[in-house]
Parts: sequence; structure tokens; C-alpha cells
Amino acid sequence: MARQSTATKKTQKVKKQTTKKVSKVIQKKVPKKVVKKVLPKKVVPAKKKVVPKKTQKQTVAKTAPVKKVVPKKAKVVPAKKQVSKKQNVKEQKDDKKKVLKPVTQKADATPKVPAKYAAYTLDQYQAYQKAIKEWSAKTNQQIKDNLRKNLQSMTGNKDELLNKIADGIVLGSIPRCPHCFGGRPKFNQATGTYFCVGYRDDTDFKFCNKAILNLDRTPWQL
Repeated sequence: MARQSTATKKTQKVKKQTTKKVSKVIQKKVPKKVVKKVLPKKVVPAKKKVVPKKTQKQTVAKTAPVKKVVPKKAKVVPAKKQVSKKQNVKEQKDDKKKVLKPVTQKADATPKVPAKYAAYTLDQYQAYQKAIKEWSAKTNQQIKDNLRKNLQSMTGNKDELLNKIADGIVLGSIPRCPHCFGGRPKFNQATGTYFCVGYRDDTDFKFCNKAILNLDRTPWQL
């Protein structure tokens, strides 16, 4: 026990000595802080800029030379000749005679088939017009008799009857419909096609409503 106490005392002494040495070294190495006094800066007054004055040039106004104004001579206008009323009337008549008349283009001399009768050729159309003129002098009964002779329908007013007989004279009589075998197709003079509505039976009307492009016609009997 005595040995241990002596040993601890020695270690404590060594520690104290080392701490003293370290404190001395620190005191030597750390310099003291020097506090500098800050003096206020001197304010230097700003120098004034000297602006040189511009020398103004003296401008001398030049006086323009005075021009002499010469008065212009007035032009002498010749007096208009007085024209009598009779001369004016004559001149107006002459001007009217000189006016050119508009040139009218002459119509083509060659006759054309109207669009309403486009299915006919020119010769057929002329024959159609000729037949209408010839049969227009006849009565409705005479026209119907000829239509009955060629087995054609006899309904309609005189214009319709004339159209049927003239068309038959040019192209021939229209046969019965190949679809219903009872109706008489109507010819469209603009398109050249046929259309069958149907026919009336003993009691009822039988509808067909078929379009036909071509039909073989038989020659017309006068």
C-alpha cells in the first residue's frame, strides 16, 4: 500500500510539471493583439470643371437683290363668231347622220333542231313540222281515225293529237310495251327513249312504269 501511494504521488508531480511547461510555451507563442487606431479620411473637395465658352459667330444677313416686276401683257382672245339657230339645227342633223349604227351579227342560215326535239335529225324534224302543218287543217275526228288505223292512242287535245300523228308519220307507229304487253309507250322527243305507264284492263288499270331505250316501229299508214 505504501508503494502504491508513493507511485501515485510521483505521477501527480510529473503531470503538474508538464502542465506548467505547456502553459509557458503557449504564453510565449501567442502574441498580444495590437489595436490600431482608425483615423478619419480627409475629404478632398471636387474640382470644378471649367467649360470653355463657345464663341458665337456673327452671321451677317445678306440682302437679296430686288427684282423689277414687269407687268405681263394680256393676251387678246378673239371674239367668238355668232352662229345662227338655223346653222345649229343643220349641224345637229348632220351629226345624227354621221352616228354609226351598231353592227348586228347575222344569224346562221343553217337551221338547227331545237333541244325539245333533239331525238330527231334535221330531216326528220323538218318532216315533222311539215306533217303538223298539213294535218292542222283537218278535224280532230279525221286525226283520230288515222291514229286508230295505226293502233295508236287517241286521247288528248288537238295539239297532242297532231304531235302523235306527225311523230308516227316520221318514225312509224309505236308497238305495244314488251314488258306488260298491253300499254302503248310514250316517246320522249328530247331524249329518244320510251316510257310505259301501263294499260286499262276491263275493270282495273294495270301499272307498268318501265323505261325502254329502243323500240322497232312499223311504217305509218295514211
